[in-house]
Order: sequence, then structure tokens, then C-alpha cells
Amino acid sequence: MYKIFIVEDEFLVREGIRNKINWENTRFVLSGEASDGEMALAMIQEIKPDILVTDIRMPFMDGLELSRIVKRTLPWIHIIILSGHDEFEYAREAISIGVDEYILKPINSSILLSTLEKVAQSIEEEKKKQLDVELLQMQLKSTNNLIIERFLEELVIGAVNTPDAIKKSHSLGIDILAKRYVVIEGRLDFEGTEYNSIAKIRANIGNLLKDRTDIIWFFRSYDRLVLIIKGETAEAVIETAYQVSQVIRYETERNKLGIFTIGIGSVAERIGAIPESYSDAVKVHSLLGNIRKGHIVGIKDIESGEISTSTFMASEAPVSEKLRYASKEDIPYLINQWTRSMDKSNFQTALMGYYFLMDVLMAAARMINELGGDYHHVLPEVDNPAKLFEVACNKENFTSFVEDVIKRTIDFRDSCENLKYGRIIHKAKEFINANYHDSGISLNTVAAVVSLSPNHFSTIFSQETGETFIEYLTRIRIENAKKLLIEGSMKTTDIAYAVGYNEAHYFSYIFKKNTGLTPREFKAKMQPQAIAK
Repeated sequence: MYKIFIVEDEFLVREGIRNKINWENTRFVLSGEASDGEMALAMIQEIKPDILVTDIRMPFMDGLELSRIVKRTLPWIHIIILSGHDEFEYAREAISIGVDEYILKPINSSILLSTLEKVAQSIEEEKKKQLDVELLQMQLKSTNNLIIERFLEELVIGAVNTPDAIKKSHSLGIDILAKRYVVIEGRLDFEGTEYNSIAKIRANIGNLLKDRTDIIWFFRSYDRLVLIIKGETAEAVIETAYQVSQVIRYETERNKLGIFTIGIGSVAERIGAIPESYSDAVKVHSLLGNIRKGHIVGIKDIESGEISTSTFMASEAPVSEKLRYASKEDIPYLINQWTRSMDKSNFQTALMGYYFLMDVLMAAARMINELGGDYHHVLPEVDNPAKLFEVACNKENFTSFVEDVIKRTIDFRDSCENLKYGRIIHKAKEFINANYHDSGISLNTVAAVVSLSPNHFSTIFSQETGETFIEYLTRIRIENAKKLLIEGSMKTTDIAYAVGYNEAHYFSYIFKKNTGLTPREFKAKMQPQAIAK
């Protein structure tokens, strides 16, 4: 199925497209619509449609400007322009942007469907070309590409000084000069796919980034993608980092080639600091382990971002820090450290074991409480000192007991939101719940409230909640609309306005799409139940 998004300022045209095509009998699904380009942009970033159908002349942001932005930020989206102006200049500009088709108004359902089919066929042919393994293998064998990858690897690990880096990059045709940099490392999990996906992934990423002069990329190994983002300001490179990370992760998963987990490093202000940014990107993976597999996480997103990978599991690091970021693979190492410390101690073994046991349990209990849980429920042993002392008297019992405690703590931690993310999501939801009735609320609005860029906020919201911003906002609006319908004192038109929709017809369409019933049908079905109560 191909997702379609409609942008048209004339309500009757949108309604015609929505209602006069039997979408269920096609291989297309209408995933969203907007009345102008500015409103559409945030929704498109969330929904990520396959095909955008947009009018060319609209208020606030016209179809050509919207197409330019979409082609830059979400390059896989194919675009169909609608226009009532049979003018050569519009068509020429649309072609230069990369628009696929140009349809003159008035349009009918058969013309639109045939155009959608044409674009869908183009998408399929494009995928075949992108995944031409033989051509890619020939490219990978190129001596020049191997030299470039070797140089870029030396650059990010700090094996080449700045003067040599500038000289070598110039000779290789690589522009590394910029005011700010940030390095990204993506780690690929093939999730049951064949290793020949490597070639397909490289081809896919190459196609996505082929026109990006602000991004340098290469693979350090078959499953490690490295990107160097260049820009004028720290804000610009971080925004680009999240945007391009979303594109790469989404496209890789959409084509069923594997799952990327992406770490974003710190901002570097000079070429010589690029290795530090790369080290921080690697640090993200080291600190989080498998906690956020398939997610995009920046070093600044980690609450204790100053922890270094070299000291994270060191014996002098607090137990609480070890538990906060440890994976299950780290458990044997942690237990080995603690039991070694017990063996070297001059204290009585049982007493020392008890101290260590309480140290682990209290650290686990604190973390569980911070995450909003009840440690008495997760770790009932904390309330049984006699049992704990019995465990501490036997080294074998101690080891298996501590292993079980850490596993349960990690399981609980992994089921909860990241501490910093949790506060952000809570604040965002509070704002949405208080302002869902405002038709002007958008991804950009809420991102500003939590002091994040739209791309960054969109990323963490969908990762942490399991639904996009648009899906959550729609759900809140529909739930409140249900309450008003059950009360029965308002007209459907008034309810639409009350929950943030300016058009009653569109509200009815969204309501039915989410509940399977029209507002009138829902009201008729639910009011007798309300009266019976």
C-alpha cells in the first residue's frame, strides 16, 4: 500500500478527492490532508507518505515551496502537482524541483488514480534500480572509494592531523571545511535478513544522500555507518543530524533491509574535534547497550552525558551508575567485580557480602522509584533482612541472587521511559491535553514548548510513546469528541470546533476513520447506554 497525502486550500477539492475515490479498492491509502503548505509540512514529517499531491497556489506556503522542502528533507516522497494555471513557468519550475507529475484542474477521480498508478510504477522501478547489486559491487571495488573510506576512517578516529586532513580531502575531492560538525554512528541489525542486504543498504543510503553537500558518509565495517554533518551553527548540524537519521532509519526499515540504531555525537567546532564527536556517538551505544535498539539517541539526550565509556563499568563507578546503563550482557562482569572486591576484603565474608547486597538493592530501588515504580513490588526481598543475610553467607547463592535482582531491575528500566525523555513526553502530553481544542496546535508548536527542534521532538515522541504526534493529538481529540457526543447537548458542527477541527465534514471523516462510525452513528449507539446508567 502507498500512503497518499493531500494539500489543497479548496475544501471542495479535498472532499472530492477524499470521497469520490473508493480507496479501499486501490493500492493507495489516504493518510492525511491539509489546507496549506505550512500546516502540511509538520504533518508530512510525522506521517511520511509515499506520494504527496499538492495544489500549486495556496496561502502561507505554496505547493512549489512545499515541494522544495519535502524533496530536501524527505527525498523518497514522490510529488504530484495540481494546478489551475496552464503556464509553462510553473511546469518548468516543478520539473526542476523534481516533481513527478503535473495535473491541470479540474481533475476527476480517474485522472488522479491513473496518475497515482503511474507514480507508483515509477517508485517500483526506482527501487529496482537502487537495489542493483551488481552495479553497487562494481562501485565498491573502485580503488578511489576504498582510499576515500580509509581517509575518512582516519579522520574520525583522529589518526590524521588537521593540515594533512585538509590537504588529503582536497586531493580526494572531499569538502571537509565547515564552521560546525557533528558525527553520527549508525549500527545495523539485520534482524534475520541476509547479509547481501549490505549492498542494498549502501545503494539505498547512497541514493538518499547523493545530492547532500552537507553530509559526508562511509561504512567503517559492514554494519557501522558513519556520517559527518557539516553546517554553520550548532543548532543547524544537530537539526540536520536528527532529520537525516530519521530518513535513513525509516527507509532501511521500510525496505525491510534491517534496523538501524543511531547515536549522535557532540558538536565539534573544528576539524581537529571531529574525533571527539565520533567518540561521543560511539559512547551513546556503549551507555545504552540494547535498551533502545532501533532508536535515535543523541549524547545530549542522555541525562548523565558526562560518563565516559572507559569508566562506565570501572570498579570505582557507583553501583547506581552501573545499573542505570548496564545491559544484561554486562551482568557477569558486574558480579565478577563485586565478588572480587569481597574476596580482597579484610572483612568477614558474610558481612561484606551483606553490605554489597544492600548496596545493589538500594541502588536498584532508587532507580525503580525514579522511574515511577514501586521497588517493594519489583524487589520484595528488600523487606526481608534475614533472607538477605542468609544469601550473603554463601558466595554461590550471592552470585545467582544478585544476577536475578539485576535482571529484574534492567527489565523494569527497559520497560519505562528514559528519565529525561519521560519529563519531555509528560510536558508535551500535558500541553496537548490542555490545548487540543486549538486548531492551530502543531508539531512545531509543541516542540517549541519542550524546547526541542521539530525533528528532534518528532523522533523521541514516536520512539517513547509508540505513536506519532499526529496520531496522539487525533486520539485525544476523538476521545473528547466522544464525551461530548455522549452528553448529547451539542451539535456535531459545534463539537468539531470544540475539539480543534475547523471543518465539520473533515471532523466526521476523521472520526469515522478512527472509530468506524460517523459521529451521528456513535451518538445514536452510545446515548441509550448513557441513559440506562
